[in-house]
This record gives sequence, C-alpha cells and structure tokens, in this order.
Amino acid sequence: MATDRDKDKSQFMVGTCLGMCPYAEVRLRQRERLIHPLEMAVNSNGNQLNYVQPRAMVKEFSRSAAGTEIKASDIRPVPVLVKTMKYLLTTVCLREDVSWALVYQFVSDRLRAIQQDLCVQGIKNTTCIHLYQAAVRFYAYAHYRTCEHDLCDFDPYLNKKHLTETLTLVVALFHEQDCQNKDTSFVDSRLFPDCCDEEIWNDSNDDTSESKIVQDARTTEKKFHRRTRKEGGISLRMSGDSCLDQNSSTGVTNSLRELSLANNSGGFADSEISSFSVPTGRTKECENKVISGYTFREEAEALYLLVNFGNEEVLMHAFQLQKKIRCSRLVSVAIKMNIAWLSCNYYRVLCLSSILPPLFLCAFHPHLTMIQRKALSILSIAHNSKGLVYKQEDLAAVLCFPSVQELNDACRHYGFTVLGGGIIFNKAAFNWNISMDCVEK
Repeated sequence: MATDRDKDKSQFMVGTCLGMCPYAEVRLRQRERLIHPLEMAVNSNGNQLNYVQPRAMVKEFSRSAAGTEIKASDIRPVPVLVKTMKYLLTTVCLREDVSWALVYQFVSDRLRAIQQDLCVQGIKNTTCIHLYQAAVRFYAYAHYRTCEHDLCDFDPYLNKKHLTETLTLVVALFHEQDCQNKDTSFVDSRLFPDCCDEEIWNDSNDDTSESKIVQDARTTEKKFHRRTRKEGGISLRMSGDSCLDQNSSTGVTNSLRELSLANNSGGFADSEISSFSVPTGRTKECENKVISGYTFREEAEALYLLVNFGNEEVLMHAFQLQKKIRCSRLVSVAIKMNIAWLSCNYYRVLCLSSILPPLFLCAFHPHLTMIQRKALSILSIAHNSKGLVYKQEDLAAVLCFPSVQELNDACRHYGFTVLGGGIIFNKAAFNWNISMDCVEK
C-alpha cells in the first residue's frame, strides 16, 4: 500500500533537462539576443569573446504565469542542479573580467531559478537542503561585499528578503527531518571534513548549560579584566587550519575587507582575509580560537540567529533545539550574543563576535552600526564630563571600528566633541534623531 509520502511525491513533476539551461530557452534567448555577458565564451586567458557559449548559459528565473504549462524538459533534476550550483559559486563568482555588481545580479537570478526547480519537483531531501544552504552563503556574503554599492547595482532589501526566506526554509526543512526521524545522518556530516573535533561544548559540562548561558550573558562590563592590548590580532582560520594574512590589526569590518567567495562547501577562499583585533577585556570565548568544525545544521541555526539578530521568537526557537545542537560552540555563542543584545550588554556582543568565522561575520555585519550607536549612547551618559576624554584608540578597539578616523567621524556624526587625543562625551549632545546611513560601513 502506498504511503501518504509516496502519494505526495507522485503529485510532483520530475525534471528531464540535462543541461544548465533548457534547449528551448537557449534557442529563444539566442534568437531574441537576450544573452547575459557572463554567458559569452571566454578564451584560455579568461578574456570575453564576442560569441555565445551555449554550455555557459544558465536557466534564468521567470515568474509562473496563469495558464502556462510547465514541461518536464524545462525542469532540471537534482544532479543537474548540483552541477549548476557548483558552476555558479566556483566559476562565475570568481570572474574578475567583469564587475562584482554584474556577477551578483547574474548569480542571484540563477539561484532563484534553482530554487524554483526544486520547488516544482517537491524535493526535500538532504541534497536539497545543502543547495539551499549554498544559496544562503552567497546571499550573506553578497550583502557584506555589495552593501556600499548604489541601489542600481544592489538592492539590500531584496537581498535580505531572499536571504531570510531561504534561511527560514532551510531551518524548516531541518525541523521536518527531525520530526520524521529519517535520514538523520546528515546532521553529523562535517562542513569541513578535515576538522575532527566532535566534542560538545558548553560552559559547565553539565545539565545546567542553558541556565548558565542566560546567567553568563547577563555578566556586566565591570567584571571583565581590562588589559593593555598590543598591536596585532588573531588570525582567521578556515578549513585545514590554514594560517591567513596577519598584516592588518583593525576592527571586525576590516577582517572581511578582502573576503572572497570561493566554493560551494566552505564558502570562502582561505586567503585574502585580514585579521582583526579582539576588544580589550576578553571573555572566556574571546581567548579561544575562531570557531571551526561545525555541522551543516549548526551553521544553519547560527546564521538564523545572526540574520534575525535580537528577534525573541528566533531565540526561543534556539532554546527548543536538541541539546547537542543548542550547546554546540557555534550555536551557543550566537545565543549568547542575542541575549547580550537583549540585556543591553553591547560590549559583550562585540567581544563574542570576534570568534565568529568569516561567513557568520558577514551575517552579523548589518547589525554592527546599530550596536555601535547603542554603545555610544550609553557611553554618553556613563562618561558624561566636560573635562575628561575617552582615549580614541581604546574606544575604537572596544567598539570594533576599523580605524580611529572612522570612530571620530561617527562621534562627530552623533554630536560628540572630538579632540586630538580623545572623545568628550556629553549626554545632552547625543543626537537620537540623526540617521545611521552616514556611518554605515
């Protein structure tokens, strides 16, 4: 007897297109001259030629119209979708002969077409989840890299919408897998195969880890040991624990300055990533190395917490996860950051962010300006004085500004007085009504 799941599968179409772009679309777009520049042929030197390369054409996204028949020959099966995803993220994203804005527009459109083909076929297996997660990585990275572009090149609202919708779908699919108790082996598949750390991390190594997370997150700034920070920083490490560039020692923003998307699995190249400084007064987490060796499930849940930073419903969702996931190092740090934000402990949020891997710093970056604004508003009251100044170098390190000059610009933007050696805080001078657009990185 056929089960309900088998009946549901029979209602969906199975694609038969074996190319990255259906043959009918290839002919139509060639005839109408709708070929994208990234679909043109290139020579051995990587230079673009003046004729079309059909093998490089990728199915573009098109909205479903009423009365339009969907043909199986226009739908790509899962193996072809995997091939297309790898091509987009490992070949197209690394093109240097065209602008990044053009690459983003092309890849973003083609990713939506991949998701559309998955939806039409009703695929919800492990491979489908990994394809969605690859799209999430691209959207998170693209939001950081393109955040300073003009609106004609990049719409942050649409990108954030695609990121949120895709990430929510990934979390829902993981939850559905848990409920069905089928094919759970993917939970332990490593994002970085060479990382063998399977240990479950928590604060006290006992059953009270959840309460300890809440208690530890409410620790105030006064309990941190303030120590003199030498110039330098901790290096970001990717898969294989490869050491990266240590020439830069600025804020969290500079740690992503030269970040580049590299592949479908790890997400980024293990080069061209600058180091960043740890704020003065490190917590237990900040003294450890950058987090590595997390699972696909932990990656999705941590990104879900960081993209929806400060959302109490998302935080409650995290507390309802299995203990193995909730108490993993990556997810627990994301939980602590959210609790610290809700507790108005902005210094702790920035301190915890220093051990996040590059991909998660990209997801956290859109919230950085708001956190710095909130912290400056509190400092304007706590250090309110006309005769005392706060040293610029210390404040730039604590608030993760890339440079002292950017800190000074932000302070002037909010109404503070900037002297040669420091900042004068005045609670009456802070301008709550001014926009943050001028100080966003």
